[in-house]
Amino acid sequence: MTSTKNSKPSGESATDDNSGGEQPSPEVMEKIAKLRSHVRESFGKIAMAMMMLPRYRNQSIADLQHLVLEPLIRDRIAMAYPGKADDATGDMVGFAIWASVSDEVDAKIREQIEAGTFPVRLSGEEWVSGENNWLLDIVAPSEQAATAVLSNFGQLTSSGNLKLHPAVARTIDRETIERLGAQKL
Repeated sequence: MTSTKNSKPSGESATDDNSGGEQPSPEVMEKIAKLRSHVRESFGKIAMAMMMLPRYRNQSIADLQHLVLEPLIRDRIAMAYPGKADDATGDMVGFAIWASVSDEVDAKIREQIEAGTFPVRLSGEEWVSGENNWLLDIVAPSEQAATAVLSNFGQLTSSGNLKLHPAVARTIDRETIERLGAQKL
């Protein structure tokens, strides 16, 4: 596809850069390309897993931004894979959606829970606004898979400050909750 929006006047090449900035090195460009590819692939896996669950079926395409993209780019979706921890080429076992929020956002989450809102809605920066860790959802095909997801997730929030959304607390056994040192609401 060609675009003429940024055409240069005759005599200037399209690659002239008058901004004075340096171009990123090939290594940096390769890292950016890998990151973009990872985000796209992860986004697809997460969205497909959510489509299989009744609690997400009535969400709109627009909801994918706050449900998947915002937490994903802020590293607030912990994905679990079978086998080695560093081998993410196979099918995903499941994933956990979590946030580390400020006291103000913590209060906002509690208000949404009291109002029966699910899924919880957070804006971009709210996902990483503080030290209050919330496990907002686990998506896994079975209780055993959910426990495997939580085993990996527990390594991310080692501070012992973890609050569980009631929807999460209903899907996992009490022993796992105690092992995580989590609070049920």
